[in-house]
Amino acid sequence: MTYPAESSARSTKASTHLRHHLHHILTFTLTLLIGLGASTATAQDSQADSQPTESYAARPVDAATDWSPLIDDREELEIQFSPLGAGIEGLVLLDEFETVAFEENIQIQHRVMNNAGVSAIPFALLGLEIDGVSVDLSGSVWNETSTGMFEAFIDDAQGSPIARIERRFVMRDARHAFTIEQIVENLSSEQHTFRFINTAMIDMPKAKNGYAGDRRRVRFGTLKSPEQQGSSVQVSVDDKLSNRSKLLGSKVKDANGTKHYETALPVWPSEESIEKGLRLSWIAFSDRYFSVVLHPMLDPMSSTPNHRLIGESIETIDRLVLNTYESAPDTTMVLSTKSPEFTLLPGATKSIINGVYAGPRTKPVFNEDPILAALNLPEMVVYNIGGFCAGCTFDWLTNILIAVLRIFHSIVQDWGVSILLLVVVVRGCLHPITRWSQIRMQRFGVQMQSMAPKQKALREKYKDDPKRMQQEMSKLWREEGISPLGMLGCLPMLLQSPVWIALYATLFFAVELKHEPAFYGVFQNLTGGSWMFLSDLSAADNAIPLPSSMHFSFPLWGTVSSINILPLLLGVVFFLHQKYLTPPTQATLTPEQESQQKMMKVMMVVMFPIMMYTAPSGLALYFITNSTMGILENKWIRAHMKKHGMLEIENIKAEKAKKGPGFLQRMNEAAEARRQLMEKGPQPPNPASRQFREKK
Repeated sequence: MTYPAESSARSTKASTHLRHHLHHILTFTLTLLIGLGASTATAQDSQADSQPTESYAARPVDAATDWSPLIDDREELEIQFSPLGAGIEGLVLLDEFETVAFEENIQIQHRVMNNAGVSAIPFALLGLEIDGVSVDLSGSVWNETSTGMFEAFIDDAQGSPIARIERRFVMRDARHAFTIEQIVENLSSEQHTFRFINTAMIDMPKAKNGYAGDRRRVRFGTLKSPEQQGSSVQVSVDDKLSNRSKLLGSKVKDANGTKHYETALPVWPSEESIEKGLRLSWIAFSDRYFSVVLHPMLDPMSSTPNHRLIGESIETIDRLVLNTYESAPDTTMVLSTKSPEFTLLPGATKSIINGVYAGPRTKPVFNEDPILAALNLPEMVVYNIGGFCAGCTFDWLTNILIAVLRIFHSIVQDWGVSILLLVVVVRGCLHPITRWSQIRMQRFGVQMQSMAPKQKALREKYKDDPKRMQQEMSKLWREEGISPLGMLGCLPMLLQSPVWIALYATLFFAVELKHEPAFYGVFQNLTGGSWMFLSDLSAADNAIPLPSSMHFSFPLWGTVSSINILPLLLGVVFFLHQKYLTPPTQATLTPEQESQQKMMKVMMVVMFPIMMYTAPSGLALYFITNSTMGILENKWIRAHMKKHGMLEIENIKAEKAKKGPGFLQRMNEAAEARRQLMEKGPQPPNPASRQFREKK
């Protein structure tokens, strides 16, 4: 990663500042983090200033060259190791790729370094506290004893062994899952108190396509206080859908007035968790499709709530930032953790083991793993774009939609066809509401058109008496048998919005669509794979690829690397959709109003396809299919209404007369009758009223 010289200078200045004040922030953890890539002596000098009571040092070894990677039996996950803290140099998903070329595997976690020499190593053991004295384990102190297993020793100032530390990475018999075990053995003849200082996961990689913004999130699983939790083992999953920016915090000004992110902030326990008495079960970093979860290991059948806590291995969590002067999406966060202190007698050992899941964020995979299912990880999977649409995107609805989509795929074996079928089914289920709503709106529009000349005359006649005009207008509406509730005909259409928003979110976050071609890869099969149009439903349609020299970035789109056809087709469909679905004009419009209405139509037809230019092609298929079906549905409804004379004003009036006044009209009549009774005394009944008809 390359940064401007000014940013590099600022990062170096921030690093220097931290070396002088780090023990007031996170004691030894920051020393070790900043020390990665710098000399061990510098870190040890920083320790010596604040820790004069005792001297311990990790036993140096020959620098490691090639440590063997660890690969699971399914060949889905590969762990590449780093000598720095015996951590992870790279966590590679062997079954997931960056592009449809299927050449470069996704590294869901990897070492990150900036130009100031600051590194972040995921899942590393940076140090060990012995009786409050911090010992650096980030340098060349680790030996590889076997694949995925490492060993280090700590001696006192006289060279006598104090402790042996072992790290073990073991693949679990589950998808994309492994364990990290840390063992410390007291080799001395005295009792000592120890504490592990680790890093956990670092930021998920920044998305290359910026469509829909940064979708990286931080999620927590918690238990309530022992009194509130009782005997229940249910883990609660936070429902705030907090983007990583919340964990990153707000920028502050340095001595020069330049804004930057604070290098360290506490994550757990937080003020909220302390106030509510929450206890940590697991923590996860996630993006649009993948998650990295740090969780406790447990017996899934255990009925003890405490077994679902990670508290034995983690007491506090802080977030650190490497490049504090960068913009929010370009910063890199790493979590640092401290274990609770524990005391060991001479010759005693202590083992702490945690589990890590690193793979697709999908319920079927989580439910396959009994441990993840017991920790309620499936509830972390939500299809919700957040923001102002979060409240109307219901989990139960998105769960139904993704289940139906998977059923269709199991039948037709193509995700593009499955999207079309899903839209057809949803549109069919909503057809009765759509039909009722459109009939009501169009009939109301016809009534308003027929009444427009009379309304215009009343406005001219009583233009100087607004109160009288309002009374006469109300009277005209009653005489014509028109209810203001007719204007609410569009309300059922608006109530359908959560369904379409839920469908949008479902398709956007569905990991099943990643790198899947549409329509059985017909465009690739016909061209021998040379045309990549619709080769990936999770990315833009890539109709005409642009040479790398013509690639460009735009805030709304992210990186643009091709000319896309579907957004242009979407604009055409939107134009036709507006043409056929615009209800009849309800009143005479002024030239200004007509101009505004035309402008809104142009904005809708032009702006929405522009916003969708780099959208996933699966979403574009959804919008095109939905709008096309809307046009056909509207034409059918209009033909049905025309066939049965439902838009003839005489028929509408006759039907109204047969039904009698509606609820709102009866209420108005009752209010008018009470007013007349108070002002003029009893009046003869209205022949159109229900009471008169019943007496007759």
